[in-house]
Amino acid sequence: MPAGQGGVTYYEQRPARSGSGGSNDAWGYYFAALFLGVMGLIFLNDFRYALAAQQRWTEAAGRVTENKVTVRRSRRSTSYSSYISYTYNAGGTLYGAGPVELYKHKLYFSEGGAWEDLENNFPEGKSIDVYYNPENPGQSSLGLAGAPGAAVPVVFFLLAFAAFYAGRQQ
Repeated sequence: MPAGQGGVTYYEQRPARSGSGGSNDAWGYYFAALFLGVMGLIFLNDFRYALAAQQRWTEAAGRVTENKVTVRRSRRSTSYSSYISYTYNAGGTLYGAGPVELYKHKLYFSEGGAWEDLENNFPEGKSIDVYYNPENPGQSSLGLAGAPGAAVPVVFFLLAFAAFYAGRQQ
């Protein structure tokens, strides 16, 4: 029909696409959910080990003998880790442990920040509670003092759930 003489014009409607891959975008969210869930399990395992040592092993008085910060540089980033060494008395025998990495899941943005954290929480000479295995007194732990808190794995599990849910919405 010539233009201007009436009639009905039909337009083809295509479904709107979100992103470039449609349902393929969901796989990225699923992989993120898997990664976050695994990280949550790692943090949970560290927390559980520290809690079990604190509850089941024998408590002893200890003292921080050394603290240090290590710096790892790569082409793209720099990371900082804090360590302490300590001694403790178990059954009349003096034992030493360390260097033990503290806050291994904590991100420091500068070497000074890592040193400040060590000096505030574990300065050299500070008295600390140490938990040792009564069947093997040379095996010790700082308990929850150097472990991630219970909230850390919970946060990762919530993030994993959010990523999984976002993938389902794709």
